[in-house]
Amino acid sequence: MAIPLISNVGFTEVSSSGVLNDKAGTAKSKLPIQLFKLSGAISGKLTLNNDSAHKKIILDTNGNNITNSSGSPITTNSSTTLELKGSGNVQSTLKTFTSSGSGDTTISEADNSTVAVQTDTYEFDTALVDDNRSQNSGPSFTDFNTTVRRPQDSSSSSRRANPTYYTTNYATLFGGPSLSNANRSDFGISFTHAFAEDGTNTSGALVGPSGPSTFDGVSAVQPTTNTTHSVSGVTYRYMFFDNALVGVNNGNSGNFDIAIYVDVNTQKLVIEIIGGRGAFNQIKNVDVVGPTAGRRFIFTNNLAISCVLSGTNPFNATVSAGATNQVDRDSTDSSFSLTGTISGNDGSSRPFALKDINDGTGSVNEDAYTGTKSVSAF
Repeated sequence: MAIPLISNVGFTEVSSSGVLNDKAGTAKSKLPIQLFKLSGAISGKLTLNNDSAHKKIILDTNGNNITNSSGSPITTNSSTTLELKGSGNVQSTLKTFTSSGSGDTTISEADNSTVAVQTDTYEFDTALVDDNRSQNSGPSFTDFNTTVRRPQDSSSSSRRANPTYYTTNYATLFGGPSLSNANRSDFGISFTHAFAEDGTNTSGALVGPSGPSTFDGVSAVQPTTNTTHSVSGVTYRYMFFDNALVGVNNGNSGNFDIAIYVDVNTQKLVIEIIGGRGAFNQIKNVDVVGPTAGRRFIFTNNLAISCVLSGTNPFNATVSAGATNQVDRDSTDSSFSLTGTISGNDGSSRPFALKDINDGTGSVNEDAYTGTKSVSAF
């Protein structure tokens, strides 16, 4: 009586993602030799669990692709090496990662790239006043009169000031009583003539100490007097600009002075014209830059290739492998949200991905594999 031979090979056709052991079935999955052959393209992941009965495992792509847009295309946890064969592509197409938080963060999806959120606040220069107007449309030095007192004056006097900036808000933006934001080389104010029909449109400008010779395209002067005075323990700065602008009235011209200070009685900013009728000139452009409280964010790219950080909260840059990108935010908000994207191929035209083709504990032998696999950017 002939005894039939029992094959030691478990053959399973695969047409969808899932666990290969389950697809083989309980009995067949216990055979020592496992041959899995694709009968169609696979979208997702193929998983192989460890089984001590397995002695040889073959996965033949049979010309079909395995692609996974959210991770690795293969997870083999078998103690027996999986032998990959065939010409089908085996690729992870995962190329983006996201991260958000409000403190130091490690991004495991990007090879443990990091975001450092500085706990200390910093002061960053930012535009505090950017009041730029068209020709002859700015606020004028009218006959507006108010009782102000310069820091060095022992008594009040009637001065002609510009009403638009005579507020505590502008005093704060200019740096308070010490005028710290005006006492800078990048501070500037330009003026225009109020009556263009008199033949003069530009009327000069003023800048902070050591500032440029021009501002807003107009010849500028630096302060000729820049003194501080203590009033009730508070430091008040008085800035005087000699011959800061030119006024014209029916052909009669003259050079006028400008003074800037904070009213010690009202804490309002005073921009005062001296030596002529203020209606002949207007403030055109005012640029004030000063420090504001902020926070610093540093992204470190631990990937083997560059990545593009998109969005504006707060990162928006391309960061090379191993490099950092520093962003200074002009507020104390510590929250961040970013999306990182990779692209490109390695030297063998294999596309980069954020996952290897196998994310399991087992190994994959590619000696008989002729397709194009993706490679990790790690």
